[in-house]
Amino acid sequence: MRINRNNYARMAAALDLRPDDDLLDVGCGSAVLLAEHATRARHVAGLDASDLQLDVARRRLADRLAAGTAELVKGDVAALPWADGRFSVVTSMFCLKFVPDPLKALEEMYRVLRPHGRAVVALCDQLRDEKASGTRDAWGQWGWNASDARLLMEKAGFADVTSSVIGSPASQLVQGVRAA
Repeated sequence: MRINRNNYARMAAALDLRPDDDLLDVGCGSAVLLAEHATRARHVAGLDASDLQLDVARRRLADRLAAGTAELVKGDVAALPWADGRFSVVTSMFCLKFVPDPLKALEEMYRVLRPHGRAVVALCDQLRDEKASGTRDAWGQWGWNASDARLLMEKAGFADVTSSVIGSPASQLVQGVRAA
């Protein structure tokens, strides 16, 4: 979490949250992004596979959970438990590099976005070997270069896809929108 603190701030800046936003953070971990950087959003939701992380997230978001403006769910990124078009913003900080099928997870994020909804996804650390793009490393983590990261988002359906590098160590941040 400490390593990502600056990345959370950079991701939050890219989100440009508004008071009418409903935000989903996929792979929310202990909900740092939701608690510290999404206070302007009308409703926040987080999904994670770890009971331990969700326990910390519940404590961190206790007031919002009690007020009904937050929800936390244990679940699978490849089968998000929300209706089509539920959210105006979807984020994910380094979750997709760990999942078996990153494209399926992105398709699910696209599905739960409203038309004109936006996605901001930190995919992976910047690759040292460009030829390794789209493959898993020795630890089983996916990695993409900037062009392959954009292509992955486009394959999931996103439009107006852009890619940038954030943080230290340098990481891929990809943004896109769901067309009308």
